[in-house]
This record gives sequence, C-alpha cells and structure tokens, in this order.
Amino acid sequence: MRKIIVKGVTKKVGEYLEENKVNLSKLALAEESKIPYYLLYVSVRDKHLERDLRADEFLSICVALNLNPVDFI
Repeated sequence: MRKIIVKGVTKKVGEYLEENKVNLSKLALAEESKIPYYLLYVSVRDKHLERDLRADEFLSICVALNLNPVDFI
C-alpha cells in the first residue's frame, strides 16, 4: 500500500499542537490517533529530521482533536 505524504500541513499542525499545549504522549495514546509517539514527535516537534505527516496520520490527529482538516490547508 502506498503512503501519501501531506506536504505543507505538518508545520501548521505542529504549530497548532504547540500553541494549544497538546501533550504528544496523550495524543499518541489516543484511540483515534494510533500514531507511535516517536513518529509524532519527529514529525511535529523535531526541527532537524523534518518528517512530513502521512495523510492517514494527519487525519487521525484531526479526528482525535476534533479539528477540521481544511483548517490546516
């Protein structure tokens, strides 16, 4: 199965999570997200690795936080 990368929104999601003080550990453990903490961290917090979120990861973050994905585009 091919993984779809969401270019351009990873930074916006990271800024949202930081501004709203979202705990990445709790988000990673949320039933809706199912994203391993390490991948979540390197995508939205680690400025050196620059890993973009995959589309399914991005959408699961939006579902877990009850956010509209369009707000990040």
